[in-house]
Amino acid sequence: MNNRFYTGIIFFLTSYLQYILPSNLVGGKFLAFFWFLFMFGIVLISDGITEKFIEKSLLNEIIRNKKNLISFFLISIAGGIILEGVAQWLGKLWIYPYFDTYSYFVFFIFGFGFYWLMITESYLAIKAILDYVYRGKNIVRNYYWFEPFFYKFLGIAGFILVPLSAFFMLRDYTINGGYIFDISNQVNHKMNFIYIIIIFLGIWFILESIEYLRKKTSLIKDIFHHYYNPLASILIASFILAIIMETENVFHGFWLYTNWPFENIQFLNLPIMMFIAWPL
Repeated sequence: MNNRFYTGIIFFLTSYLQYILPSNLVGGKFLAFFWFLFMFGIVLISDGITEKFIEKSLLNEIIRNKKNLISFFLISIAGGIILEGVAQWLGKLWIYPYFDTYSYFVFFIFGFGFYWLMITESYLAIKAILDYVYRGKNIVRNYYWFEPFFYKFLGIAGFILVPLSAFFMLRDYTINGGYIFDISNQVNHKMNFIYIIIIFLGIWFILESIEYLRKKTSLIKDIFHHYYNPLASILIASFILAIIMETENVFHGFWLYTNWPFENIQFLNLPIMMFIAWPL
């Protein structure tokens, strides 16, 4: 392998030193520090794998110039707002017991910068391996006759589904006494999980439509053209990353899951629906 991969292993293993923290040091700042070590470790490991198999590095692309770096953080913030806005702020699917609102937003920008980089890098690493083992087209360039209509329909559907679901979620809070912004304490109101799924699907549809308009490939387009490595990479990377992340969380409960459907059905003492929803 390469130096980046082995450096990532060191950061990854070091992140588990949180297990031996004295009880008086267990708090938001220290746990956030070890969480950053964990994420950076996964980033370096994954980037090392990608560089080894396809001689490309997302990390190098991001830090190559200020424009790329700023663009990445802006996209990460937008992604963080979408994810947290839907699943945490509105859906109340998890809480951060060690944070208050101020400290939460202090860590938000860099936290989600590393978080999305970790997710993207892990996906690219798995895809690099699959593309190496099952060689095929890396980019789909041809078009089927129905695609212009299909992607236009997806875009319209997405722009309808997102605000509609958000409206029903906010209406539910109004009916049940009003909305409370609380990131550290469990809120008893259990949101209809269908609304959350529909919002994520709507956002996905909008992004698919945008990629088509940009004449770029996309997940659905790859599937249409029988290139299944991206889908397989999402499913594999999601499952592996979800399990590894929980080993980082299980000891101190840096985040806790709440209000999931079918909470009594669990895998590794975690809601099974969390693992099923992870690929979104």
